[in-house]
Amino acid sequence: MSSRCSWSVRTEAFVDCTLDRYLPFHVIQKGTMVVWKAVTTVVDRIGLCEHRQILMHRIHSHFNIPYTGVVIVLEKEDYQTYHNHVWRQTAVHLNIQVGGLEEMSPEHLLTLMRSQDYSNLIWLSKQACEARDICFAWILTHELRHLEQDLWSHTLSRAGRFLNCTLGRINMEEPQVQNAIPTELDANLCAWRVGRRVFGAEIVDTHVQNAPVGDNSKQSFQILRSHDPDKAYDVFGCTKSLLQKYQSQFKELQKQSEDKFIATFDIDKACSELSRRPNSVQ
Repeated sequence: MSSRCSWSVRTEAFVDCTLDRYLPFHVIQKGTMVVWKAVTTVVDRIGLCEHRQILMHRIHSHFNIPYTGVVIVLEKEDYQTYHNHVWRQTAVHLNIQVGGLEEMSPEHLLTLMRSQDYSNLIWLSKQACEARDICFAWILTHELRHLEQDLWSHTLSRAGRFLNCTLGRINMEEPQVQNAIPTELDANLCAWRVGRRVFGAEIVDTHVQNAPVGDNSKQSFQILRSHDPDKAYDVFGCTKSLLQKYQSQFKELQKQSEDKFIATFDIDKACSELSRRPNSVQ
């Protein structure tokens, strides 16, 4: 995939960096409401070295990232004890425009989300930013793939979130690990594929073979290794199949759930929409 835009890089104080000049805001008129969308931007709070900045651009070149509306935050903090579990993760992609704000957030992130400059946020923790090159690249690519999934179909993105929230609460044949969820497996296959192009197949394949310690991680990597990253993976069809396979259990869980997102997720509608795979999917 080729890049359709070049992103701007800004420091924490929002001063222009050397990789790209800062580009102006774009205004989109929607009826009587004006929606401001800033050019796709990296907010570098940790201060990446030049080597890492170049690596980011190499990864970016494999994605069709929108010209406006996306912000990537490279964090200088870890929030492993933060009261909102979202920020305890290593990294996350959020659709702010459709999914809403995470109101319980560090102030600088809340300011970005409330600005209405960006529709999508990708956040990498300090731990992710300081990881080895191959791990940093894998994490960034994984989240960029989640962005792509959301741009293809927000229903796909929401279905992935629903499965993430519920698979551990039902009886299922598949291992209850990350790569049992099609959107997560697709993101990791993309990270594997892009990693091969950036670092070379031998280095990245060795990384995949050396699964992390822990039963869940080993099972998850076994699922990943059972696929060829260079072959097409039907994330739409596999997500639909998993929803349908355990639909009765999911619906029973929804009746008992106090989580609004879980309780109100429309499985039938999602399966219908997932049947219509966009032509832009790659």
